[in-house]
Amino acid sequence: MNIDQITEQLRKMRLTTMAQSLKQRLEHEDNKELTHLEFIALLVEDEFYARKDRRMRRMIRKANFKPELPCIEDLTYDSTRGFTKKDIMPFTTPKWIQDALNLVIIGATGTGKTFLAEAIAYQSCRLEYPALKIRYPLLFEEIHNAKGTGMYLKFLKKISTIKVLIIDDFLMNSISEEDAGFLLDVIDEKQQTGSIIITSQYPIKKWHQKIPDPTISDAICDRIINRSYKFNLKGESMRKKKTNPT
Repeated sequence: MNIDQITEQLRKMRLTTMAQSLKQRLEHEDNKELTHLEFIALLVEDEFYARKDRRMRRMIRKANFKPELPCIEDLTYDSTRGFTKKDIMPFTTPKWIQDALNLVIIGATGTGKTFLAEAIAYQSCRLEYPALKIRYPLLFEEIHNAKGTGMYLKFLKKISTIKVLIIDDFLMNSISEEDAGFLLDVIDEKQQTGSIIITSQYPIKKWHQKIPDPTISDAICDRIINRSYKFNLKGESMRKKKTNPT
């Protein structure tokens, strides 16, 4: 069997990276000194990391991040903003997700809440934990669409497969008692399978006032707050700094 036949069989088995790598590595003189096992190990490693990279790219496409991908490495650490590098360290590993811990980010408009939330969720994708960002008003649009088409349970199942769920602009709009019940369903489903990141302009102490049913309000706040890291972002608008750097 010649090289062309081998690469064709590899492609039929969907080992495309290994097929490409085989020809490329055979052309390098250094690789000719390797044992058969060492050479095969390199091909397997090429395929493994290529698949890992493709999985991560799919996760990022589905996560609904902004086009300019935020990275933890891009964060500006300044204690006057409400967090330091030490505060971010727990989110560089998957332990907080494995422990189903949450993150609440409070701050005024433009202080970088969403950027910080996306940077942390993007890190989770790099660690192979799927993430999804959804704005608070759009969450209820999806819920109502799912209820109207009889797909509500499927919607909750989808939420359960997401390891890190960002609810952006939490409590930005008023909420009905019915929607508060749906929100509790989502939080309950997510709490069992991963973590939630909340961004909000409203301090935690005002959340109860924004949710009409006291019982549901207590349940939502209890599930989110008691197992959460909390950041209170400060300072002037980051958007203002970008548009007026002087």
